[in-house]
Amino acid sequence: MNPFGADHPVIFGTAGHIDHGKTTLVRALTGVDTDRLPEEKSRGISIDLGFAELTLPSGRHAGFVDVPGHERFIRNMVAGVHGMDAVLLVVAADEGVMPQTREHLDILQLLGVRHGFTVITKTDLVDEEWLMLVEETTREALSNSFLSEQPLVAVDAVTGRGLPQLLGLMDEMADRIPGRSPVGPVRLPVDRVFTVKGFGTVVTGTLVQGTISSEQGLELVPGHIGVRVRGLQVHNRTVPRALSGQRVAVNLSGVDKEKVRRGQVLATVGVVPEVQSLVGEVQLLPSQTDSLPEKTRVHCHIGTADVLARIYYYDRNELLPGETGFAEFRCEETVAAVRGDRFLLRSYSPVVTIGGGQVIEPGGHHKRKEPRLLERLGQKASGDVVMVVRELVENSVVPLRVAEVLERVHWSADQFQEMETVLLQCARGTQGTDFFLSQALWNESQKAIEMFLEGFQALHPLLPGAPKERVRSEVLPLWSSRAVTWFVEQLETLVTDREWVRTRDFTPGPRSSEERSQLMMLLHIWQEGGLRPPTVDHVRSMIQLGDAQFYDAVHYLLEQNALIRLEDGVYLANSALKEAIDKVKQALEQNPGGLSTAELRNVLDTNRRFAVLILEWLDLQRITRRIGDKRVLQG
Repeated sequence: MNPFGADHPVIFGTAGHIDHGKTTLVRALTGVDTDRLPEEKSRGISIDLGFAELTLPSGRHAGFVDVPGHERFIRNMVAGVHGMDAVLLVVAADEGVMPQTREHLDILQLLGVRHGFTVITKTDLVDEEWLMLVEETTREALSNSFLSEQPLVAVDAVTGRGLPQLLGLMDEMADRIPGRSPVGPVRLPVDRVFTVKGFGTVVTGTLVQGTISSEQGLELVPGHIGVRVRGLQVHNRTVPRALSGQRVAVNLSGVDKEKVRRGQVLATVGVVPEVQSLVGEVQLLPSQTDSLPEKTRVHCHIGTADVLARIYYYDRNELLPGETGFAEFRCEETVAAVRGDRFLLRSYSPVVTIGGGQVIEPGGHHKRKEPRLLERLGQKASGDVVMVVRELVENSVVPLRVAEVLERVHWSADQFQEMETVLLQCARGTQGTDFFLSQALWNESQKAIEMFLEGFQALHPLLPGAPKERVRSEVLPLWSSRAVTWFVEQLETLVTDREWVRTRDFTPGPRSSEERSQLMMLLHIWQEGGLRPPTVDHVRSMIQLGDAQFYDAVHYLLEQNALIRLEDGVYLANSALKEAIDKVKQALEQNPGGLSTAELRNVLDTNRRFAVLILEWLDLQRITRRIGDKRVLQG
């Protein structure tokens, strides 16, 4: 049962020696000539990738990628393989298995293609006896490959012989191929770039993960070039969104064609790293006659990119034919890569396929003498997600959220609870809070906050602690405000109070008789003002305090309810406010029909501004209620 539905997108591709009939077969199946370049038509060979849509007998639509067979165009062939779900390995009946047949088969296996058939073409050119011999020798060549147990179909693309059987087998296989996850971050390796008059830059590729929608913001990596999706086409049809597993043409705004190239990845912003080194598990093909020494310069094909790199081993000086080992590739230019990406290695000169492998750490770098290095790399290579997540957590300088970790290990969003369970095994955090960090970062951050608070509280003894945002900006500037709020609430040594945080042993208040006298003096000035309170500037001019000390003292009086804030910069002594409440209540009890603002201003014996502020405060406290232009006592 496929988790992504019966009609999930599937892409078939061709592979095989030059002039064995790959493009003719695609044309017979789809009605599309995938040779689009003038040179391809004049020479009668495929040079670059070709694309078509195939309708299977069930009515299901599938994509088709036709790759070139000539050895000079292997880099184009490799770019096409990365988007295939299944392959038709094409062998011409009149020639049988040839050098590029074998190399293409090696490439398919190294890049992780695991579904497909072998198709014998040009059967009209040979008799039945010869055809049987070619089928036998072909099966021998496939004996140790993923195609060894799959059907071998003989066809004639000219007469149509065998095509219905082939289409039926492809239809059945499409149902068995696991669908790619439509959730999670977007990743589309770019295999073609062009411009359309009136529309601008267009890129094409196979959407290997996620869903792309019109107007979505994405980026091109390498380069981290921000772009926006203007439009989408799947098989020449405009669509509002494209799903993983589909061949997609994406019209981009915000970038010129000259800044885009094959090898870049169109991705969700911040998900795909741009790196210049790759740590991976590498295999040298058993068919190689020479070893692969350390520091050898090689072509590294990853995604649709082809970069030159040198290889450095962690436990040997060379890799022998058929061996597998861990190595670091130091690339001559940056590439876009994520953990789990497969790569292909080709020798520098002559350019032939020699091996391949899988990325364990994009951007990784290690020294041979690191303790337990091979053990750790082995755990990662085997898919030990706990090991991978633990390393992510230990290397992070900020708390990680579950969604972030899902993106980094390229799990889908529907695996949220599973990832939360993994994080609880290897990080400090609490279920449902969505923040996790290493024990080392926890201890270091707790100590830094406590030291900061001790200093802050010594300088500001009248405040109820330090503002959380001040803690974030001065102690943990890389953390989000939400992460800081969550973290300080977890620490038993701290107390949080609204937007404030303090150490548990700290009690706000004056620390000396001088501070107490200053507070009393401040309060006395406001009490003297009565219902015509002095301005803040006037009070400051009457007492010798620095700005910070003055505002700390005012804040303390507000916290103690000795002062009441009417609006910014306007404070009333609590005793004066009680006087106002008594006067207003008495006046309104004597006038149950209510009194106007002007009448209550006379009752309060103050000016209109202060009268309005006091009356609005009484409304908020539900002591009075405004009806029209009058106020009455709240019921």
